[in-house]
Amino acid sequence: MMEGKWLLLSVVLLLFLEGCERCKTDACREDERIALLQLKPFFSGYNSLKSWVEEAEGSDCRQWERVECNHTTMRVIGLYLYDTRKYYSKDYNWYLNTSMFIPFKELKRLDLSENGIAAFVEKEGFENLSFALGNLEMLDLSGNQLNDTVLLSLSQLTSLKHLYLRGFQWLSRLTNLETLDLHGNNLKPTVYIRGTRLTFSFSF
Repeated sequence: MMEGKWLLLSVVLLLFLEGCERCKTDACREDERIALLQLKPFFSGYNSLKSWVEEAEGSDCRQWERVECNHTTMRVIGLYLYDTRKYYSKDYNWYLNTSMFIPFKELKRLDLSENGIAAFVEKEGFENLSFALGNLEMLDLSGNQLNDTVLLSLSQLTSLKHLYLRGFQWLSRLTNLETLDLHGNNLKPTVYIRGTRLTFSFSF
């Protein structure tokens, strides 16, 4: 009988400790909170991330601006870091190290538009993150200064469903182009390029 009571007491104690541990982390994950703070210097040109403050361990980054979290897993699923750097400032046209996004294992939506990104740090492009960002469905790189090499990097993000590259310059330089043949690329009928007079040829 006594052994049964001790067993019951042990189970209750374990459940209590587990509950306390959940209480401590009932904000966002500590590793992701730290990762967000490490991102901040690169995306706060307008002082646009005022709520991203380094407080006591366990501060609730779910409440931070431009951050979307899954309220069940407490993980970051969306980062909306658009237009955070001053246009024509000295820190414009910079190289992005995409490895900074590795901690966000459940990231689904990433908006980096209008930030003056010129390219990726060598060997630190999205091609190395296809496994780490296996849940990424939406990526917006519109309005940056990216060069042609970005296409190879992006081709490794096979989980993508929505890719926005408005203002991407590689096609606009082909001023005499009238026809763009994309046969044999297994593109879906919904793929299109807005704002052009080109005629397109697809195969499915």
